[in-house]
Parts: sequence; structure tokens; C-alpha cells
Amino acid sequence: MNGGELSVHFTNSVLVTVVVALFVLWRYRRAILGGMMQGDSLALPVPAATLLTPDEGVTSDLAGHEQAMRWRISAAWLLTTAICGLPMAIAYQWAGNFGFSPAYSLGLTLCYMIAALPMIAVSLALPPLRIIGGAVAMMLGFAVLFLIAGMVQRAIIGRPFSWQIFGMLPLFFDIARNQLWMAALFCVCSWPVRLRGVVPITFAALLVFGLAPLAGSRLTAALADTEFGTPWVITLGLDGVFMLIALPVGWLAWLRLRRLASDYEAKRFSDAQLLSRTWWLMLVVSIGFDIFIAYEHRVLALLLVLGEIALFGLVNHWAMQRLGVVRLAENRPVPTLLLLRVFGYTARTERLFDRVAARWRLIGPVTMIAAPDVTARTIDAGDYLRWLTGRIDELFVTSRPGLDARLASLDLRPDPDGRYRLNEFCCRDSTWQATVVELMLRADAVIMDVRGITSARRGCEFELQQLAQRLPPQRLVLVVDEQTDKAILQAAFGPGLSEVRLVEVRHSWQADRAFDALVDAVG
Repeated sequence: MNGGELSVHFTNSVLVTVVVALFVLWRYRRAILGGMMQGDSLALPVPAATLLTPDEGVTSDLAGHEQAMRWRISAAWLLTTAICGLPMAIAYQWAGNFGFSPAYSLGLTLCYMIAALPMIAVSLALPPLRIIGGAVAMMLGFAVLFLIAGMVQRAIIGRPFSWQIFGMLPLFFDIARNQLWMAALFCVCSWPVRLRGVVPITFAALLVFGLAPLAGSRLTAALADTEFGTPWVITLGLDGVFMLIALPVGWLAWLRLRRLASDYEAKRFSDAQLLSRTWWLMLVVSIGFDIFIAYEHRVLALLLVLGEIALFGLVNHWAMQRLGVVRLAENRPVPTLLLLRVFGYTARTERLFDRVAARWRLIGPVTMIAAPDVTARTIDAGDYLRWLTGRIDELFVTSRPGLDARLASLDLRPDPDGRYRLNEFCCRDSTWQATVVELMLRADAVIMDVRGITSARRGCEFELQQLAQRLPPQRLVLVVDEQTDKAILQAAFGPGLSEVRLVEVRHSWQADRAFDALVDAVG
């Protein structure tokens, strides 16, 4: 098996991952919709209406906490890629017989640290303009550091300076292009927010299972070259040899899926960490291919890939702990956010979800009623495995004991990266009202997207009435636009509407206004 075959296998796995991920999302969305449409004979009773007394809110500085979390998480990802990138840079430099140059090793390490940008962007839910600005700043800053390192190295060894040293600036960009293009391609393919929840586990399964035809063809050729193996090849045929390989490889792929799902549910890593590990894997493998194919150091390439895969998770866990990310998340009151919306506006709901809910996860957990309009944002490794094994019904609340069990098991602890999880509740027609009321009673703040509510579309009147009857209006944020029928809100809240925070959001970039209002409501 040569490096070219492995490279083609990896490229095919990336392309097939995108197609399979889209198919999985479509089928998962259909499964959730089908489960929601199933009705039961008896609806769960809604708890008696009792208005919660206003409290003083969470006394901690939530805005300051979010900012501190942003800095620490960003620093942890930069530290992780720096520590893991340095040995990879030294190995690449040694394999290419470039001679040992500290400046060149630093330049390669800085190139690999650029991979921290998408990891930071996913963890902090950065908007597109900030990602572009961060990429430009990181590239320019790292290029200058590379130049300074070259100058220092020349000064130490006593070589004179000349204007030619400034050629290190374009050299850095050329190195980055050569080193990062393959990993960047995979990052672009998996970057859409709708794919992030399913790409890592889909890629892990396809990467393993896709080895079956590759290994089968090599095994067939090897057997056909021997006197002992030729009769077996004739007897089994190409299909038989393929099945001989595909069955155990498929079993290994299944074990890999189960391991990922169980580790995620055990909170050994977060969704952002899982995606980041997948991106780092692509970068490491692309560097390994260069060492394997161009420089013919096969053992070094294999050791590098295996070592980096094992090292990345350990270093990232250490960096998060060392910088106090989890400690900062835990040593404070943890407010819970309930996210409600008018169903049926998928794109608009997703844009609001991407900013408000993702930012809130740096502060506390989020709860919501699941529906097809946000399945791409809420699906995780455990949900993926349940759908794959036909156990999607386990996600649905169908009885009062089931609801009580789900409420008792709400995930209120931070992940290893300091971010909190989303607790989604899949409900039948007969259970959603009782479920949403119970979530209201456990929420420190509630945001409801009422854009689209009109006299002809009044699907969220029940939630508005329950919020008015049960929660202090100071803890509510309603997202509106110019088309929202304010008379419906007035009818639900009465005079209390004046104390509810109404935030007008017409464009996706204005969603931060809603987040700021939530911070004020809780604080």
C-alpha cells in the first residue's frame, strides 16, 4: 500500500463525508418530525400556574465572565497547537534534510498554529467578519515573528544583515500555503454550521470503513502472487475477498462510533473539541503524507501521525486545565437559558441560535424544545448513534416519569473546554406543553423569538401566556421585528409588557443585542 493510494483514500473520505453528512441530517430531521407528529391518547397535565417571585438575579459579572472565558479558551487553543506543532515541525525539517534552523522550525510551528483559528471560532461562535479579521491579523503577526526569528538567528551566528532577509515574509506565506492547503480544504468542507455536528463522527466511520476496498485489493494481489493464495482468490472471487475484509473493518468502524458517542456523553470532550481534533487529524495526516511520499520516511510518518493523534487531546486537556478554563466556569453561579421561538423559520432561527445560544454556552447551559428547524445545531454523537441504531424514540418525552427523569438528568456541568451543553427535549404533541412549562420553571432567563407572529399565525400563544403567568417579566427577552404584531404580546402580558425587554433584530449581526439584553436580565 503506497502513499498515493492512502492520499486518494483520505481525499475520497473527505468528499464522501460531506455527502453522507447531508444525508444523515436529512434523515435525522425527518425522524424528529415523524416523532413529533405521533400523538398519544392522553396529554400530560400542565403544572398549576404559580408566579415566581422576582429575585436579585445572578450577582456575578456575566459580561466580564464571558470575556475572560473568551481569552482563556483562545489562549488554550493557541497553546495546544503550539505545543503539538513544534515536534511536527522538527520532524518535517529533519525528514526533508533541511538542516536544523530554529527560525525555520518556528516558522513551521507558527504555520501549524494557524489551525487554532477555526478552533477558536467554533468555540466562541465568532461572526464571519471577525474570523476574516483574525485570519489576516494572525497571518501578518506570525509572518513578522518569523522575520524577527530570522534576524535573531543571523545575529547569533554572526551573519550580516541585508535587505534580502525581508524575503522571509513572502516565504512564510508560501510555507503556509504548502503546509495547510489539504487541511484547509477539509476545514472548508466541514465548516458550514449545519454539518459540524455530524462531520467528525461520519468522517471517523468512513475513514475506517473506507479502508476495506483498499485493503481488499492489496490482499487479493498478495494472495494471487502465491501458490497457496491463488486457489482462495479463484474460489472466493473479488467479492468474497472484499467481504472478508469489509466485515471486520465495518465492525471496527462501528466500535469507533460507539466509542466516540460514549466518550462524548461521559464529557471527555465537547462538540467543539471533537471537531477540532478532526481538523488537527487532517493537518497531521497531510504533513505525514509529505514525509511518507516526498521524503520516503515511512516509519517516521506513521509515528508522527499516531503520536500527534494521541498528543493533541492530552495537551488540549492540560492547556484548558492549566489556564483555569473549567475552574473559572465552575466557581460561580450558573444561570440556565431557555430558548423559545415561533416554529417554521429555519434559517432565521438558526442565525439567532448561532449567536445567542452559542455565546450563552460560555456562561451556562441552554434548554429548548427540539424541532426540525434546529436539528442541525443540536445533533450530537449520542443522538447520531441512537438514530443509526433505530433508537430515536429514546429521545422523546412520552410520559410524566420520562419527563421527570429527563429533568433530573439535565446537564448543568461544563465540558472540558469550559462551555456548557445544550439540553434539547424532543416531545410529542401530548407532552410538549408540560415540558416547556417545566423548563420555564427551571430557567434563570428566557429568550423567545416572536418574529413572524401575527393574527393569522399565533402558534406560540401558549408559551406567551405561560411566561406571563409564571415568570417575572424582568427575566424575559422577546426578539421582535417591524412585522411583529405587538397587540398579541400586549394581550398576553398586559401591563407587564413594559417590564419585558423587547429587542428588535432585523439582521443576523444584530443578534448580539438580544444576548446583551439577556445578560442584563440575569444580572
